[in-house]
Amino acid sequence: MNKEPIQKFSNLLENPKDFDVKIKVGKTPKIKEFKAHSIILSARSDYFKAALSSQWARIKDGIIIFDKPNISPPVFEILIKYVYIFRLHSI
Repeated sequence: MNKEPIQKFSNLLENPKDFDVKIKVGKTPKIKEFKAHSIILSARSDYFKAALSSQWARIKDGIIIFDKPNISPPVFEILIKYVYIFRLHSI
């Protein structure tokens, strides 16, 4: 299997150039912000597709903002990596 596309998606997540979504997860003092791309989120996840097309998020300075205090940063990191690189374990 060619790992190049997976690596490129992983790079987008780790170095989010041209992101248009910020997802803040966790509760104080353990809050983490993830920067992501709406096109990838909506293409890979029905949840994000619905969330991006509804009133679940707000827009500030052209960036879609999600606040998800009900999910811990480590759990969300696993979820978003799966959305981007199509597998559960890290590269």
